[in-house]
Amino acid sequence: MKICVLGLGYVGAVSCGCLAALGHTVVGVDIAKPKVDRIKRGESPIIEEGLAEILRKAVDEGRLSATTDTNAALQDADMALVCVGTPSTPTGGVNSIYLERVCEQIADAVKTNTGKFLAVLNRSTSLPHVHRKLQEILEQHTGEKLGTNVGYVCHPEFLREGAAVYDFYNPPKIVYGATDPKSEELCTQLYPGIEAETFFVSPDIAAMVKYADNCFHAVKVTFGNEIGMLCKGFDIDGHAVMDIFCADHKLNISPKYLKPGFAFGGSCLPKDLRAVLDASRDLAAPMPMLSGTMKSNVVQVESVFKRIGSDRPKLGVIGLAFKEGTDDIRESPMVTLVELATGKGLPVHIYDQHLAVQALVGANKSFALQSIPHLANLLSDDLDGVIKDSDVIVVAHRLTPEAWASVQWRDDQRIIDLVNVEALHNQPNYDGLYW
Repeated sequence: MKICVLGLGYVGAVSCGCLAALGHTVVGVDIAKPKVDRIKRGESPIIEEGLAEILRKAVDEGRLSATTDTNAALQDADMALVCVGTPSTPTGGVNSIYLERVCEQIADAVKTNTGKFLAVLNRSTSLPHVHRKLQEILEQHTGEKLGTNVGYVCHPEFLREGAAVYDFYNPPKIVYGATDPKSEELCTQLYPGIEAETFFVSPDIAAMVKYADNCFHAVKVTFGNEIGMLCKGFDIDGHAVMDIFCADHKLNISPKYLKPGFAFGGSCLPKDLRAVLDASRDLAAPMPMLSGTMKSNVVQVESVFKRIGSDRPKLGVIGLAFKEGTDDIRESPMVTLVELATGKGLPVHIYDQHLAVQALVGANKSFALQSIPHLANLLSDDLDGVIKDSDVIVVAHRLTPEAWASVQWRDDQRIIDLVNVEALHNQPNYDGLYW
């Protein structure tokens, strides 16, 4: 394919060289003439291991050129890779002015390049509302719906500075958020010989994948550093601790606990997090991220309570224990939710197939009766009855498909699903927690 790469910064320069090495004909574009001149000479405009040699070979073999003329570069191109900067606004938002200008230029070129479909792949990190605006610009300036003469793809990059060439050829994943089938088909031809799990999703989802990645990387760095501070306070080798932590691929370095869901609870996580925060205060080793974790957990519960509504509905709760398949309600966020509801005078009915007040013992019983003194009056072993008598049903346990199939729903009931029960998705007034 002929590919036009707009923006010769970090991502653009690496893309130019590596795409040309894969056999494509590549034209790099930038308003900065010194960058263009470097590419023309086969020199790298950035410091990145292995890139200079790749660029030099691509230029020598005639597969890579560069120009400041966007319109000329886009003539007869199959694909345009947008790699311009997205600096922060004064409030921290995404400054999309450069993206908007580039998309306007692309649209103008498309109008003069009739008959040739162009897929616009945006590699610049930007939030979903920015991608929607850019799609509107392309349609408005071309006068055509996306998928006619031009298509749009959110194609986030996962290149680490210092290892960008390696990451280009060995990506952790490849994500395309395409607006149309023609663009998707061109995307399948972009990386011949490169194997990685590939996802075709909406542009909005593709955009958020990049932010989820980078936010999690920031969290990981901060988590490692805060544990390190605590270890230092105890005169312990933090690397020795985290080496063992990272060796656990069943829970720690895994998808466990990373899917959106309700607040954490139980007898371990809240208690141990409080102990660590207490120790950090004694050691004068502040841990703001882990402190914020407790605050965030409270926000999760409060946000669900707000979604129940202020019109004093009858509330049905499906699952009170902090985890399905147990009767342990110690520090269950559902207990907190019920406390908030009863405190506001909402009638509450609870169904939990594993819970019976007379069977509770020890700390579990003490916590239950201290938190909800009249728990016995709220509990029922009749699932259908609890749902029948409720205006809003909060689902915290999945139950079995057979159990849900036996329920008689009313059209005026609202369902707030905290655990993503597929059997409920098609019910009227269904409200998934984060889906």
